[in-house]
Amino acid sequence: MQCFVRAMAIAVAFLCMPAATHAQGRNQPIRFIVPYPPGGATDQITRLVAHEAANALGTPVVVENKAGGAGMIAAETVARAEPNGRTFLIGSNGPLVINSALFRKLPYDPVKDFVPVAGLGKTPLLLVIRPDLPVKSVAELVALGKKEPGKLTMESAGNGNISHLAGEYTANALGFKATLVPYGGSAPAIISLVGGNIDLLFDALPSSLQQVRAGKIRALAILDATRFALLPDVPTLRELGFPNTDASAWFGVVAPARTPEPVIARLSKAINVSLRQPALIEKLQAIGAQPLPATREEFGRLLTEERAKWIPVANTLGLKAD
Repeated sequence: MQCFVRAMAIAVAFLCMPAATHAQGRNQPIRFIVPYPPGGATDQITRLVAHEAANALGTPVVVENKAGGAGMIAAETVARAEPNGRTFLIGSNGPLVINSALFRKLPYDPVKDFVPVAGLGKTPLLLVIRPDLPVKSVAELVALGKKEPGKLTMESAGNGNISHLAGEYTANALGFKATLVPYGGSAPAIISLVGGNIDLLFDALPSSLQQVRAGKIRALAILDATRFALLPDVPTLRELGFPNTDASAWFGVVAPARTPEPVIARLSKAINVSLRQPALIEKLQAIGAQPLPATREEFGRLLTEERAKWIPVANTLGLKAD
C-alpha cells in the first residue's frame, strides 16, 4: 500500500511539472532593449509604457539600455536572441528604417529579422539652439547659416537617428548648411547643447522639453502641423513658411523573427490596453509625447510607410554614415 501511495505521489508530481514550469516561465522577466542611453526620448517613453504593460501582463518587464553603433548593437542583439518571447527591441526610425539608407551593410536585416509587436509612442521634433547663439528666430538662424556655410554645428542623437536625417533634410529645406556632429543619444546631445559646445539640434520633445522650459536652451520652431500645448509661443515651421518639414520620432516594439505568435499577441494586447489608460496618456503628454496604440499589423504598415518616406530622402541628399 505504501508503495502504491508513493507511486501515485510521484505520478501526480510528474503531471504537475509542465504547469509549474509554464507558470514559472510566465513570471520570468521580459527584456525591452533600448538602443540609446538613459534619459532620452526612447528611454523615457519605454519606461513609462513598460511599467503599465508589466501590470497588464502580470510579468516583470526590464528596460535595458544597450547604446552604440547607431542603434545597431541593440538591434543585432535582439535579432540574434532566442525567439522565446523574452527579448524585444524598442524600435525607432533609426534602427528599423534610416540605417538601411545610411550604412552599406547592417549586421541585421530590418525587415527579415524582426516581426512587429505594437506601437509605443511618438513625438514631433523641436529645433533648439544653444542659449548664447546670437539669433532670435528661424529667419536669423538661416541668415547666419547662409553667411558662413558650414560654420554652424548641428548635433544629432547619432548617425541614423531621425534627428540626423530630419536635421539634414530640414536644414536643406531652410537653405543653409551646417556641420553635423553625431552623439550617442539625445541625452548626451542635450548636455552638450546646454554647455554651449554645439549650435543647434533637431530633437525629440521628451529629451529637450525640460531644458527649454528651464531656459537652458532655446526653441525656435516645432516640426509639426500644430503648436505644442506646453510650448505655446514656439511656432511651427509651417507657420514660418516652410511646408513639408514635419518630422516625428516614433517608437514601437519588435520581436526576433520566429517568435511564437501567441507570445506576440499577448504582449501586443497588453501594450495597447496600457496605452489607453488615462494615467499613462497623461504621463506621456507631460513629457511631450503621444501614445501610439497600434496592432501588429498597424505597426507593420507604419514601418513600411516610413521606409517609403525617409529612405528616398536619405538617398536624394546623398547621406552616408560609413
